[in-house]
Amino acid sequence: MTPGQVNLLFECCNQVGPTVSRMPQPQSITTDKSSSGRASFRLIPALAFDQPLESQFRRWYRDHIKSRVRNVIWLPVAGLLALVLAGGQVDAFREMMFGAANQQTVALLRYAVIAPSCIAMLIVTYSRLYERWFDPLSQVIAPLHAMCFVAMDLLMHPQGYSLSSWMPLVVLAPYFTFGMLQAQAVRSAILIIAAYAAGGYLLDVHGGQRAFDLIVLIFAGSLGAVIHYSLQKAVRQSYLATQLLRDSVNRDALTGIHNRRMFDQHIERVWQQSIRSGVPVALLMIDIDHFKAFNDRGGHQAGDACLIQVASVLGNAARRPLDLVARYGGEEFAVLLYDIRRDRVEELCKQLHTSLANMQIPHPAQASGESLTFSIGAACVEPQPNRHVEGFIQLADEALYAAKERGRNRSVVMDREYETLQTGAFRLRKKDRNSAAA
Repeated sequence: MTPGQVNLLFECCNQVGPTVSRMPQPQSITTDKSSSGRASFRLIPALAFDQPLESQFRRWYRDHIKSRVRNVIWLPVAGLLALVLAGGQVDAFREMMFGAANQQTVALLRYAVIAPSCIAMLIVTYSRLYERWFDPLSQVIAPLHAMCFVAMDLLMHPQGYSLSSWMPLVVLAPYFTFGMLQAQAVRSAILIIAAYAAGGYLLDVHGGQRAFDLIVLIFAGSLGAVIHYSLQKAVRQSYLATQLLRDSVNRDALTGIHNRRMFDQHIERVWQQSIRSGVPVALLMIDIDHFKAFNDRGGHQAGDACLIQVASVLGNAARRPLDLVARYGGEEFAVLLYDIRRDRVEELCKQLHTSLANMQIPHPAQASGESLTFSIGAACVEPQPNRHVEGFIQLADEALYAAKERGRNRSVVMDREYETLQTGAFRLRKKDRNSAAA
């Protein structure tokens, strides 16, 4: 999660309600700005985050409600399936309820609409198809079943029977059975109520009881919307609080970028993803030149400010979802890049050096008044199943040492060296080799 996404989380917290005491209390009536800039007032504000947070929440929510949906949906769907497929005495009961003349219409609703849709819903709910198809399928089947109930209610009316006692449950189903989001559930409920009202009007089924039943449906739909809104709001607040807590654990307290903990977790995921996708990855290890002298002459406060400025420069290098910038330790940083070639890595290293030079951060330990610089060691490899991520990090580390040996304030990119790299056997620098020989 980037710093911009963290700010977006705080803004969204203010929209849906407080998650911490410092956040302002939401108003009962909120104002939404349309694209034209005019304000529109809603009694029940729409629950939605700005992108890309809304998409992330919907993916999480779909997984979050999976077990609840599976525990709830089987009872009404299986019960409805048993009713429409049952024969024997149930057939005689249907003829009494709907009339002999309407049996073909009822059979069409049973076998062509209700039974196939119930079977499809059960298959999708309890299979791997859930992730992709449950959400759109539920938004189709919920109102479709409601239309069948409305049609059956109208067919029963001439015989003196009605499904009006069941209709409130049908209106509440989108809210509490199918796990829909607020806007989806409200749309389905309005469609059901409108179909019930329109069916009675078109077939001239009216009267005091019909009007009373319609009022009960409107009340049930409104009550369901209010309760569902409160529940959805609480879920979104909990999601935001969890994301903020998780993000705070994975961020460096000083610079605001990701910390070593997050880097270690993320590089493992990216390495495996790269193996599956067959794309190259790159790792930039960045070390501030002569930072100890900077701290000794400028003080630790100046050193902290320096680290923050360097982190802001590096933050611009990771803009894609799988890219990552982290503080690796002390004055050392790491930039992990997914699906990138060597020429782009070299170009990016040049851009980073230029960006730091443009900031003109004075180095107090340099007598000539030179600005702060850093050295970059980059590894660009195509991960293989028989290789480990530790060798990838080691190659970037060796490239960084090579950059320092060549005079600092420069970049060294290694790729072919990975083929002969022995993980865990670090190749000593020249000075170290000379010391070891002596």
